[in-house]
Amino acid sequence: MREARFVDVTEEAAEAGFCCQVLVSERVWNLCCLWTEQDNVRQGYQEQDARVRDLFSVPATKLKVGVAGGCTENELLTPYGLRYQIYCRLRGASHEARLITLRILPATFVGDTHGLIVSFPDDQV
Repeated sequence: MREARFVDVTEEAAEAGFCCQVLVSERVWNLCCLWTEQDNVRQGYQEQDARVRDLFSVPATKLKVGVAGGCTENELLTPYGLRYQIYCRLRGASHEARLITLRILPATFVGDTHGLIVSFPDDQV
């Protein structure tokens, strides 16, 4: 089995209100975040920074609303993660955005640093 790889998007996640280290799976990065000039020609113009930020608006809102409603972050972010859906134009697919499901999982990184991992539900993390 291949070891999972991740891309650090902590800075972009912080703009949405996340205050910990945040990684995305390599698959999420390649399909939902990465965007090149060739992709602009093939699939229409998008900005990579905006694509990364788009991953965090829905879960940030879900967590803020849930906490405001009386839930703790631990209740919302179970060991199985928080699943959410967004519309995304998948890289290499079509010109149209489609509804995809992602999940945020709590994680402990090297040095006992706590953070989050964003992945597709079927990604091995």
